[in-house]
Amino acid sequence: MKLRFWGTRGSVPSPSTAEVPTQEFGGDTTCLSLDWGSHGLLVIDAGSGLRQAGLAWTKAGRKSFTFLFTHSHWDHLQGFPFFAPAFHEGVHIEIYSPRLPSAHAGNLIERSLHAQQSEPFFPAGFPQLRAKIVFHEIQPHHELTLQDGADSLRIQATAVSHPGGCLAYRIDGSNDGKNRSFVFATDNEPTGEQSSPLAQLAQKTDLLICDGQYTEEEYPNRRGWGHGTPQLCLREAISAQAHRLIVTHFDPTHSDALLTKMEEDFKKSAQATSVQVAFARQGQTVDL
Repeated sequence: MKLRFWGTRGSVPSPSTAEVPTQEFGGDTTCLSLDWGSHGLLVIDAGSGLRQAGLAWTKAGRKSFTFLFTHSHWDHLQGFPFFAPAFHEGVHIEIYSPRLPSAHAGNLIERSLHAQQSEPFFPAGFPQLRAKIVFHEIQPHHELTLQDGADSLRIQATAVSHPGGCLAYRIDGSNDGKNRSFVFATDNEPTGEQSSPLAQLAQKTDLLICDGQYTEEEYPNRRGWGHGTPQLCLREAISAQAHRLIVTHFDPTHSDALLTKMEEDFKKSAQATSVQVAFARQGQTVDL
């Protein structure tokens, strides 16, 4: 299984500028992909990083995609209107929408994608997409299994702390006969409790990917906004006995220089723990 970060930024895309360089860590909003099995591909969220991913997959001739969405805030949807494969016949797209606690009836992501891709917001409406698109739902504590021939992925979900709701996912599969897992927890404000829902979901996972958008100095003025800090992520990783931690969903105002300094300080602070820590980079691949 191989993960790729197509977008690592939170809130809004952040193109690199002279004042705020973002080339090293990336400026596109959240999008990851997982290559698994013989031909399987799982796409997690559809931030602006999805545009480049779609161009690469079109060039490679890929015709089948499975999407897993964490929630419907715009920085996790905004790449879909620019997803080139969706405009081609012969392409099949399966989309799993989170069933969030207290959400309105109906498929959340289906409603949201139709809404953002319609006037007065966008000229090429959702009905103009030529791909076959099928919507499903995934619920917390209801296991989902995806099949690719003899290979399978097991997906579990839990609700995490974010305004409007959000799901974190644990994904278990095998690589060369060895069981591997990772947990993706974007847009979560960790509680710091040892028995948090995220820590329970991530028990002994190989990799925890966690939202550490704010510095320790910024966080007090942003408490309740639904995002964490690297140190809050580390507490969750320690509680979960996770082997590795990668921090993502960087603030749009944070430059490469600031993120480099944050990562260096974070690695020093984690030396006394058993958790390997790092910050994500756009374009980075991780073998599980």
